[in-house]
Amino acid sequence: MKASPLTLHGIEFVRVHVESDLEAETRRAEQFQFDGTTLKWGLDHGRDEDNGTWWVAVGFGTHQEDDEPRCPYILDVQAVGIVSVSDQLPEKDHEKLAFEYGAALVYGAIREMVTNITARSLAGPLMLPTPSFIGALETRKQPGN
Repeated sequence: MKASPLTLHGIEFVRVHVESDLEAETRRAEQFQFDGTTLKWGLDHGRDEDNGTWWVAVGFGTHQEDDEPRCPYILDVQAVGIVSVSDQLPEKDHEKLAFEYGAALVYGAIREMVTNITARSLAGPLMLPTPSFIGALETRKQPGN
């Protein structure tokens, strides 16, 4: 196994809101599919110039629309991870690696937290969808984003 060029220093949750949605038609989480459901996303990042680490913030939540399938839970979860990138990589690649891979690590922690909380909740355990953060930095830097 090869060492990762990214080091995770920690992940902390800023907000964790998980509530059963009694208005949802799907009563069991394992029967729910996220296809066709509007989700709220938030991604942000920055660099701590003092120590060279990067922070990556990820927010995820459900959004109820009248004409869309409703998730059996109302979710609003936000977390921040602190990462550093190996000096063996070119400096020009640090931001992209920290943002995209850091977001994947933070989202993974959010996904785990939601599954753990919902495991003992009314609709049963919910597994969040698996996103890709590849190309997210370029998308974020485009005008209007």
